[in-house]
Amino acid sequence: MKEEKSNKTKHVIFRLTPKEYANLEAKRGRTTCRKLSEFLRLLIFNGPVTVIERNGSQDQMIGELSELREELNRLGNNFNQATKRLNAVNQISEFRNWIASYEAEKTFLFSMLDKIKSQTDKLADRWLQ
Repeated sequence: MKEEKSNKTKHVIFRLTPKEYANLEAKRGRTTCRKLSEFLRLLIFNGPVTVIERNGSQDQMIGELSELREELNRLGNNFNQATKRLNAVNQISEFRNWIASYEAEKTFLFSMLDKIKSQTDKLADRWLQ
């Protein structure tokens, strides 16, 4: 069944000081309302307004975890590039020995990076719900 589209043709205009407007926008920003008009309609007509509670320290932690994840990705990429270059210089036996001995460390490093990345993804998903 189609919903009837309501024609909102009436305007209500009132003036606010810049400070009052900033306060109103700040309150709207903490809700799920995308538009100020939607927020005001809910307030005026006693509709339910969903307020988003955010913890500043957790927001900061999520930001830091995101930066850590990006840095870990860069480290992993750099490690891969270095290993490929060393494999290209395969003629020197010392390099071959070094590559063989550090292959296990590479595997361990990448498994730890995957675990850290997985945990940060879970934390971010849980927090952003």
